[in-house]
Amino acid sequence: MKPENYPEIIYKYRCWSNQYHQNILHKNQVYLSAPKHFNDPFDFRISKNYLLLDSQEKIKKFVDDGLKEHKEWLIHNGKNIDYERALLMERLQNLEQYQTEYEVLENEETDKSQGVLSLSAKWDSILMWSHYGDFHKGFNIGFSEDKMRKSGLFGKGGQVIYSESFPVIDPFTEFSMETSFLQTHYKAKEWEYEAEYRLGKLYYPVIPSEEDRTITVPEECIVEINLGISISEKDRNEILEITRQRNIKTYQLKKVPFKFELTRTQL
Repeated sequence: MKPENYPEIIYKYRCWSNQYHQNILHKNQVYLSAPKHFNDPFDFRISKNYLLLDSQEKIKKFVDDGLKEHKEWLIHNGKNIDYERALLMERLQNLEQYQTEYEVLENEETDKSQGVLSLSAKWDSILMWSHYGDFHKGFNIGFSEDKMRKSGLFGKGGQVIYSESFPVIDPFTEFSMETSFLQTHYKAKEWEYEAEYRLGKLYYPVIPSEEDRTITVPEECIVEINLGISISEKDRNEILEITRQRNIKTYQLKKVPFKFELTRTQL
């Protein structure tokens, strides 16, 4: 069953002059990006807040809990428990430095293991067309949300939550799907215009190649194409030739007279 608030169609804004973007129509290929390539420096960068360990009692409990949880691994790898406890207690005396070091390591692992396909619930966003649709000279492609989510190609999907406050994750918080979603699907309120929907894939333990990050989706996932208001006649004709052969609904966008809005007509 489709979650009630999920959009029926999710859109990817593209530039037809980019060969890799053309492959979305030629080969049904989409690319799952590493978070380090996102244009938002806070995206996928929500870590546990170790500054909350603001007393020696909390630090000691955190250290003891961690050593207990990883005791078998430490022993198996020849680690001395007392030495590891003393080392960690010392490191946690400077919480800001510990936080910085932790985030660097966590971000590196996240970039290696996470692949994300960012889409939008909107086909008519003036800003999205400007930022990602080649200044309205490109196109966007509409996918069936249900078919994409159920394709088995992605690990999880869902809408981004936009918040005015930075999420707080306590150091004692155990891993859960809720915590994972908080780290991967929360962004600042300023990005709300994107109405973003994400599909993700976890590559672990093998670090993915560029080829691994390129996914071919089933043909039935693609349900429509929208052409930007400033698309060239050449690009328009090239796209139309493909969509007519594949029987994909294609729309031409145009301005709504005397309004800051876009409308469309089917070709």
